[in-house]
Order: sequence, then structure tokens, then C-alpha cells
Amino acid sequence: MSAGTNPGAPTPSSTSSPEATGSLPVVRRRRGRTGLYAAMGVVIVVVVLVAVGASTSWYGLQKSSSTTGCTSGVTLQGDGAQVATPLMGVWTTAYQSSSGNMVNYPGSGSGTGLTHFTSASIDFAMTDNPLTPAERAAMPAQPLSLPFVGGALTIIYNLPGLSGHLNLSGAVLAKIYNLNITMWNDPAIAAMNPGVSLPAQTIWTVHRGDSAGTTYVLSDFLSQSSPYWASHEGKGMLISFPTSLSQTAPHGNSAVITAVVGKQYSIGYTDLTDLLASASPPQYAAIQNPAGNYIVPTLANTISAIADKVGSMATIPASTGDWFNVSMVKANGTTDYPVATFLYMYVYQATDKGFSPALDKSQALVQWLHWALSTGQGLADESQPSQLYYAPLPQSIINVDETGIQTMTFNGAGIPACT
Repeated sequence: MSAGTNPGAPTPSSTSSPEATGSLPVVRRRRGRTGLYAAMGVVIVVVVLVAVGASTSWYGLQKSSSTTGCTSGVTLQGDGAQVATPLMGVWTTAYQSSSGNMVNYPGSGSGTGLTHFTSASIDFAMTDNPLTPAERAAMPAQPLSLPFVGGALTIIYNLPGLSGHLNLSGAVLAKIYNLNITMWNDPAIAAMNPGVSLPAQTIWTVHRGDSAGTTYVLSDFLSQSSPYWASHEGKGMLISFPTSLSQTAPHGNSAVITAVVGKQYSIGYTDLTDLLASASPPQYAAIQNPAGNYIVPTLANTISAIADKVGSMATIPASTGDWFNVSMVKANGTTDYPVATFLYMYVYQATDKGFSPALDKSQALVQWLHWALSTGQGLADESQPSQLYYAPLPQSIINVDETGIQTMTFNGAGIPACT
């Protein structure tokens, strides 16, 4: 029974008047009124008890009223992709200023973030790779996959004396990381760079030694560029790269940049923001796209690549669906940068299955997600003083995300929106 209903109310008494003979009709009226008062009293008590019980969760449920006052002073805990750390530095400050709620995000890496999320020790995780079916199955409850911005992976290198941007393709990169191409003056690299004097030096490869979303994006691109890579290495956050003496496998995105900058004739990979926001950025390559053009990565051609890939999708998965085969690499536009990606945020659809569940924190989490998909989109790009290089989402992806957020629950009931 819900508050405000009165199924036990007495039926109205008859409108016919008794005969006014003797004292019996008077007695009948007195008894009828007493019974009516008693019944009404019982109903009022029941209604009050139901209302109080609903408001104080006596029954293990929460009201799903349409709006409540926004809570403040709540701290949300996230973790995950290091490539999201510059963005989160801007977002968390702006969100706290507007809401009074805090978000902690150490940026320990995609693999670490997913581990913490699967053990329900954080409220949300961020990665630049979608969940595998096995990762989803290992979680204690249904996760929502929410793309929240786009990004790009760049190929960096250290070739002393070389100006401009070296031209490279996915097929050549696959051979470099498979150790089939080991010299910078290899004919396959020279053919893509006519007139460029390439050194007769061994290529020193650098890759992430820890589980990383950037490795996933690289391996996704290589898998779609090289049948050999697709069948022998595949895509994932932790790849068993062929080993050699000319190789380094540091942990952390910044460590990859440091390794390439510090080692002549090396090659590695990093995200667009860490590259372009660097005070002394390393050299970086123009990558061949499916149209055959060599594209130097910029935010503009990353945005166009994501828009073209999303526009070509027959269907967009629901937030509860499988995003593992959704890929933003190799867009077909003539000027699209071919190694674009989504960055994903993961939350539990049933927030009471997550980290330190509480209704006020669930409301703050929903508020944070809405904020990221609205105000946050305008704080992610190079137009801001912070000089970020993340791609705002196409509206069709935001619509899917918002639909998913509306399905979130706490203790089986919808989470009230706050105003």
C-alpha cells in the first residue's frame, strides 16, 4: 500500500431517513456514527504508518520521487585510464564548484581501474577500451558502458635531424612491433617517405608494460591493418609483444613519452592530449588512413573521424549492451585521422551493488554523469585555457548514454533526480 491511498474507507451510509417513531432510530444513528469514527481512525493510522514507513525505508525500499534537493559534500571515487587524467583535473574542479561534491581520480591506469571497479571498491572506472564479454561477466552486477569523450592515439618517435612528420601506415607499424621491420631505413618505410634521409639505425620499440587502454587502441588499429597481427597478437590492454634487446616496456603513459624522448631511434605511442599539451612534445607521425592519405593528428580530424564512424554504424549498442566490437579506428573520411577512440566511463546500473552504496551518493553519481555529458563536453577541447584535446561526443552517443543513466536504481527503485 502506498501513501495517499485509502482502500479501507467506509462505504457512505444510506441516504434514506428512518421513520421518526420511538427512540430506535436515534439509537441507530448514534451507533452508526461511532462505527464510522472508529473506522476512519483506523484508516488514518494506517495511512500515516504507510507514509512514514515509505519515507524512512522501513520496507527496504526507496521512494522514486521525480525530484529532490541536490545533495552536497559527497565524495565520489573513480580510477582508470591515465589518458583521462588531464581532463579529470579540469572536470573535477569545475564540477565541485557547481555542485559542492568532490570526485577523486588518481588515474592509475585502465587495467587497475577495471580491477578496482570489478571488486566494487570505486564508484566508476574510466578506460579507452570497451569491456570484453569476460570482463562484463566477472562483474558483480550489470555495468553501464558510457562513452564520455573521444580521443586519439599518436605514434611518437625520436629521429635526430629529421624535420616534419614521418609517414607511417598500420601495416608497417604492425611489422615494426612484430620485429619484422627492425631498421629505420627499411624499404617499406622509405617508400612512404620519398626524399627523406632515413638513418641506418636499429628501431628501438617502446610499449606499455602494464595493462593499458592505449595499448588496446594501438592493437585494435594494428589488427584492422594486418591480418598477421590479427591472428597472432589480436587486440587487448596487455599484449605479448615479441621481445628483443632493442625494446623498453615502461609502466605508465608518461613513462612511455619519457622513454622515447630519452632514447634516440625509438618509437612509441601516447594519447593526443599528452602529446600536444607537452612543453617539449616528441616527434610524431602522420598515419595513413583508409583513403590513402597521411594524416597528422589534430583535434579537428579526430572529431571528424568519430563523427564519420558513428554515422556509419547500423545500430548503436545500449549502455547495457556489448561495446567490445565498437571501434573508432580507420574512419573513411578523406581527412579523418585513423586512430581515434572513445573513452568510456563504467558505473553499475544498480548502485547498491557498488562501492559504499547510499542514496545520497547515488544521486551525486547520477548528477556527475549528467554533468559530464552536458557542461563537461564544453570543457574538453582546445578552446579552453587548459588546452585539452578530447573530442566532444556526437549527440547520438549522448542520447544513448542518457537513456542508460535513466535506468540506474538504488535498492530496486529509480534514483530521484535532484534540482
